Amino acid sequence: MKGKRILIGGGLLAVIAVTLLTVHSCKKSKTYIFDTAVATKGSIVNTVTATGTLEAITSVVVGTQVSGIVEKLYVDFNSPVKKGQILAELDKTALKSSVQQSLATLDNAKAEMEYQASNYERSKALHEKSLIAQSDYDQAKYNYDRAKATLRNSQAQYDKALVQLGYATIYSPIEGVVMNRAVDEGQTVAASFNTPEIFTIAQDLTQMQVEADIDESDIGMISKGQRVEFDVDAFPEETFTGTVEQIRL
Repeated sequence: MKGKRILIGGGLLAVIAVTLLTVHSCKKSKTYIFDTAVATKGSIVNTVTATGTLEAITSVVVGTQVSGIVEKLYVDFNSPVKKGQILAELDKTALKSSVQQSLATLDNAKAEMEYQASNYERSKALHEKSLIAQSDYDQAKYNYDRAKATLRNSQAQYDKALVQLGYATIYSPIEGVVMNRAVDEGQTVAASFNTPEIFTIAQDLTQMQVEADIDESDIGMISKGQRVEFDVDAFPEETFTGTVEQIRL
């Protein structure tokens, strides 16, 4: 009998517990309202964000092929320029001196060549009559040939000096706008190994491009022809659009 009571007691406790829990749950029940809608298809937009540089599609770096001191600058930042317009001049003192020296050397070479030519013609005439030795004729011909070679070299040096002098005047290769000036008047530029940059000229500022660095993890989502939106600091309230034209790996 003792064991049975325990079982019954246990059953009563269970009934009471269930009843209490049910009553307690009923007291805390709430009403929820849900909005429903018809399922439709749509596009998922994935955005890749990057920073870049806005620049003209076509721009030309103008440099100098000779070393020297910048004597005069005729244009500055944002200056409109025409093709063939003088942009700057270097000091020409040393270059003009080089032209004069090479011209003097050329004149001497011409005089020497004329003398050796006359001497060769005389030697040739005498040699045909067997009036001079073969060695004398050969020497005259050698001197004449050497004089001609010296003249050609002197002419080349003179032409080079003139070209170098011409390089001291820097012209615009295109029509456009000066975007950058890399030197000041009085500054020395050296053209020993690389052509020193003087100006950067943009051809058409209505045609611009953005070069952006894309993270390696995002580059797979970029393809040619995709639509692009970008902002620039100069116009913070405007958003510009474009398309992906090129992907460089």
